[in-house]
Amino acid sequence: MVVYTNLEMSGVDVMIEHGKISAAQLSIIMVPTVLATSILSVPSITMTYAGQDMWLSPIWASILGLMSMWVAFGLSKLYPKSTLIESSVLILGKWGGKLFGLLYLLFLPHITGVIIRQYGEFIVRSALPQTPLFAIVVSMVLVCAINVRSGIEVVGRTAQIFVAIFILFAAFLFVLLIRDLHPEQILPIGEAGLLPSLRGSVAPGAWFTEYILLAFLLPYVHDRHKALHKSLLSILAVTLSMVITNFVCLFLMGDLTDSFQYPVMIAARYISIADFMQHLEAIVIAIWIAGIFVKISIFIYVFTLSTAEWLELKAYRSLVLPLSFVCVIFTYWVATSQTDIVKLYGTSANVYTIVLLLVMPSLLLLTGAIKNKWFKRRSA
Repeated sequence: MVVYTNLEMSGVDVMIEHGKISAAQLSIIMVPTVLATSILSVPSITMTYAGQDMWLSPIWASILGLMSMWVAFGLSKLYPKSTLIESSVLILGKWGGKLFGLLYLLFLPHITGVIIRQYGEFIVRSALPQTPLFAIVVSMVLVCAINVRSGIEVVGRTAQIFVAIFILFAAFLFVLLIRDLHPEQILPIGEAGLLPSLRGSVAPGAWFTEYILLAFLLPYVHDRHKALHKSLLSILAVTLSMVITNFVCLFLMGDLTDSFQYPVMIAARYISIADFMQHLEAIVIAIWIAGIFVKISIFIYVFTLSTAEWLELKAYRSLVLPLSFVCVIFTYWVATSQTDIVKLYGTSANVYTIVLLLVMPSLLLLTGAIKNKWFKRRSA
């Protein structure tokens, strides 16, 4: 009762999005949201720090995903009809909540710009070296903006389609690589203890904290009683995908894994069957595009929705195109080359991401729980 009274008193319009998605669609959305930018780079990053124990790093990293998910569901339990931005106003008051929300209105276009830039650089280097980066970036952002403007229901359905393509192509590649794998590359296990694998988990852990996006999407799930179970399955799927990818790269390339920026692309080049099935890098690119389309769409959606909520607007669709253009600007502002993109995945950038996506929401949840408990004692 306290929750709904507070919502009414706050004057916040919690139903700025009138569409609904299922818990299954929510969990499916989160798979490429985390995997799209990580699956190509994780083997190289984890090998750099963890060596042969690189397969352990995603398992440790998934703990941060579970923590982020727990925070998102905690906020949803306190304020079922409110997103993270709306909850911050209810917990911290109007001005405190607006200041808290402003942090995310600055962070979301920044991280979206990084995602878009990584996509553009990968496509230019791997497939379209003669095509201007601007054309590649704008074409993808425009398609994603159209997807977002159609609403959360369309975003959920497109995620289902593209994740199916993602899984099918990835499984196809891994099956074709089986005969070239050398499992003995995993030895020795734990030679230097757990510390190297823990250090290797920082970067994938930062990606796992993107599960806090659940706090922006849960109000629009119609069967929320299933959401926790489905989200746990989503984290399990992401963790297994990273572990399997690390195993394949380790068994195939061994200590050379960290010599390549995108080891999965190199793995695809190993495939040669009967002299007619070769150079399957196009499948990796297809996997990348399918996943990144969902990821960019969901980040633009959350950015647009959050901006509309922060400005207390009654609709968000009119903001989609201008804010997508803002993300394109950030694409060029955050980095000037592929080298800058690599630096963004360094330790300081990972800490920055973890603080914004896990630490700050955790503090908000703690404040909200204390405030709610205090109100209950007063009313008693």
